[in-house]
Amino acid sequence: MATAVFADSSAPVRRAVQFLLESLGFEVAGARDADEARALVRGLDPDLLILDARLPGSEGTSLVEAVRALAGGARPCLFFVTENCGPASVRAAMEAGADDYLIKPFDRELFAFKLTQARARGRLVEQPHPTVFAPRLVQDNSNSWRFRTFGQAG
Repeated sequence: MATAVFADSSAPVRRAVQFLLESLGFEVAGARDADEARALVRGLDPDLLILDARLPGSEGTSLVEAVRALAGGARPCLFFVTENCGPASVRAAMEAGADDYLIKPFDRELFAFKLTQARARGRLVEQPHPTVFAPRLVQDNSNSWRFRTFGQAG
């Protein structure tokens, strides 16, 4: 499963975006400020990073530049999110290293379209992550119920 980190200071926005990303097949971690976002990028090596422009602890696109420096410039696919739709804001985000730009509020269809574009451009490449083996209750041939472990080695 692909991983995503979403950074926004608003807990309700983080919950809504987490729901949206999970519905699109992502495992999601949320950050409330720039320091948490940096720590999650270092620890999780996410496939997708979505950063709010007004995140506490960063000034505009400075976090985009810092993430690119952490990751050697290549990963993760990075979307910059803001309420400001002015051309100067879009340009600043893209020049700092963002792969795409979203204007709040955005919906599932637009976000799914942007993900498709990122995959087509080769910017969103989900890395294989180890599968967690989870026991499931199944019925075997003797008509008794047992826990079995299913999954695929990563």
